[in-house]
Amino acid sequence: MSSLARRYVLPLFELSRDAGTLDRTAEDLKVLDDALTGSPDLAVFLAAPTVERVVKRVALEQIFKSVSPLTLQFLRVVVTKNRTEILHVSHRIFTDLLNAHRGIVPGSVETASPLDDTAFAQLQKVASAKFGVKVELTRSVDPTLLGGMKVRVGNKVVDASVRGRLEKLRTVLKGE
Repeated sequence: MSSLARRYVLPLFELSRDAGTLDRTAEDLKVLDDALTGSPDLAVFLAAPTVERVVKRVALEQIFKSVSPLTLQFLRVVVTKNRTEILHVSHRIFTDLLNAHRGIVPGSVETASPLDDTAFAQLQKVASAKFGVKVELTRSVDPTLLGGMKVRVGNKVVDASVRGRLEKLRTVLKGE
């Protein structure tokens, strides 16, 4: 399904890039994603095969009348082609395209206790230097790490947690 959604989102991204409205379109798709997440009734309405496409299109045009013309046209095309199931992943795909366009690689950091903003900013700088790209981290707390942190950037993982080190030690001691 992600590849299907990408076929619809990629032209929206390219048109937005050419028009210089990438940030606006990303914001519009975030509003759409929030609406679908926050209103299960809207998601059910859009997925209902018994509701005519024209009714769905008119409803979306009324609900999202403040979005940019490009985003509105995207919504019209998606509804006309009866592909409303892709709407809930459109923001994520657009964000991935936007990050790639800007040379940003998303990542995550898990720590045993919360990181303060200064330490988090420093960690982002270190991760960007280590991986040679601009890294944009999200943070979460996992008390089972016991101490230290685990950083994921793309398909690479740096496990500097106490739990990770204990597991490595256990493997060495078992002779595996």
